[in-house]
Amino acid sequence: MSPKIGVRPVTSDNWDDFVQLFAAKGGPHYCWCTLHRVRTEGLTKGEKKAHMKELVGAETPIGVIAYDGDEAIGWCSIAPRETYVRLERSRTMPRATPPTAPTWTILCFFVARSHRGRGVARELIDGAVAYAKRQGAQVIEGYPFDSGGISATHRGHSRIFEQAAFTRQGSRWSRNLRVPRGRS
Repeated sequence: MSPKIGVRPVTSDNWDDFVQLFAAKGGPHYCWCTLHRVRTEGLTKGEKKAHMKELVGAETPIGVIAYDGDEAIGWCSIAPRETYVRLERSRTMPRATPPTAPTWTILCFFVARSHRGRGVARELIDGAVAYAKRQGAQVIEGYPFDSGGISATHRGHSRIFEQAAFTRQGSRWSRNLRVPRGRS
């Protein structure tokens, strides 16, 4: 029996785990999860990796890693919406919350092939929500893309968002973390 899956934010302390996960066979080394984080197109893999390292070094949230013991086995990109610079003018993922509402966005999942089908994506979304909440998020949004019953992109499957108490509004799924007045 393997240890319980743990989820931790990417920091300078576990940067090497992030690199190992992304560089592994089948990992998302082609994008380094920079698609919505940079305005410049045509960056090399090395430039994308360097950009992510720069964000981590500046303590800008980029996401969380799932661990099976000490082994990095999955990734979820979650960060404050404004750190995804290409979402500023997105027509397909427009901002639905007031600019003053701390809104975090989930844009990507990756689970190592050896650990797929074991509930890692669900652990990732739960860990991502907990992390964002600790950082002051009031709303978390995601944009899963389903096709033929499976996730056709790395944005995740709507089933995972539904299981994690997100609600759907068109192509956007969101979860309100604000506690209503009078409740604790």
